[in-house]
Amino acid sequence: MLDTSLASDGPSLAGAIVGGKYRVLRTIGSGGMGTVWEGVHVALGTRVAIKFIKPRFSEQVEARARFEIEARAAAKLKTKHAVHVFDYGVSPEGLPYIVMEFLEGVSLSDAIISRGPLAAPEVARIITQAARALSRAHAAGIVHRDLKPDNIFLATTEEPIEGLPYVVKLVDFGIAKMFEEEPADPSGRSPSPMGGPTREGTVIGTPNFMAPEQLTVGGAPGPLTDLWSLGACTFAAMTGRLPFEGDVLGDIVLKVCASQMPAPSKINPRVPQGFDAWFARACSRDPTRRFQTADELAQALAGVCGLGRIRMATLDEDQIQYVMRPKTDADDMDSLPPPAPMSPRTALLAGLVLGIAMMVGLLGFFAWHEHSNPQGSPTPPTDSNAR
Repeated sequence: MLDTSLASDGPSLAGAIVGGKYRVLRTIGSGGMGTVWEGVHVALGTRVAIKFIKPRFSEQVEARARFEIEARAAAKLKTKHAVHVFDYGVSPEGLPYIVMEFLEGVSLSDAIISRGPLAAPEVARIITQAARALSRAHAAGIVHRDLKPDNIFLATTEEPIEGLPYVVKLVDFGIAKMFEEEPADPSGRSPSPMGGPTREGTVIGTPNFMAPEQLTVGGAPGPLTDLWSLGACTFAAMTGRLPFEGDVLGDIVLKVCASQMPAPSKINPRVPQGFDAWFARACSRDPTRRFQTADELAQALAGVCGLGRIRMATLDEDQIQYVMRPKTDADDMDSLPPPAPMSPRTALLAGLVLGIAMMVGLLGFFAWHEHSNPQGSPTPPTDSNAR
């Protein structure tokens, strides 16, 4: 039987068996709606993470719906760059739980706090891996909605991934939107194209990393709002600072929606050339002027950070900025196509053409010579006295 006392804002679960096969060991984290525990598969000995909803939310329909959405959204993503979900259920005491892979490492937020601004190539690789997860999510009809450095996890791995000692994983899909077909409303009205429990007019997420249309309209999440958030996360990793700071929500909303956009190079002069323009596009207040896919965003950032070559327009589209790695002689050699072998028939035709050209040239020469010295022209007189 679980002790659901709220002495620590959550149940005491150590030693409990859930789902008939997972033993709860110790608490490893706590969030606004749930607590996360280390666990182990009783038969296999595999370490897992088990997330429980907090008892004070367990009776709330909206909270339980969000908890289920987190399980469904993460389970739907088949990528190594999103946390894997193994199981979902409800304990006998009525607490919904999610069984996930156990991750060791730190969040991007913790890395920034402990290390300060990260090196540009490392940031580009982190964002590239996060963008892969976002691309899969968007293709599956899932919008994360709360993308921030806390939810980009740098999970330790024994094998380096693209030069990094960790693999990047997106976590916490608790307020994700799942764009799905829903059954028709009994009243005959058209169903909403978005799943999820959020009520119209509700602002939900982390304001410092939310797109302006989310803050002003009160919802309207979509792939482009996730891309805004990923751009804001990149700003934080490059500068060690929040892109839009404020003590109260009103200050943050004003900076996101109306104030002059921050220039990363003013905060960290060591950011690569072109990053200011990249950020201005990634977090453009006009969604149509942002990068339109996560892959496009990541590819452009890789070019800015010296991992490739790109052409990128500035926010005002009045300048074109080229950012590329130094060119070497090897690049020119690599760009030349290898000579194609000549077939015998082609060689014969080439020989005939060359022979005909030479004959035409000789005939032309003789014709010119005859024209210059026509037959019957008088010979110059000789001086007999010279003999």
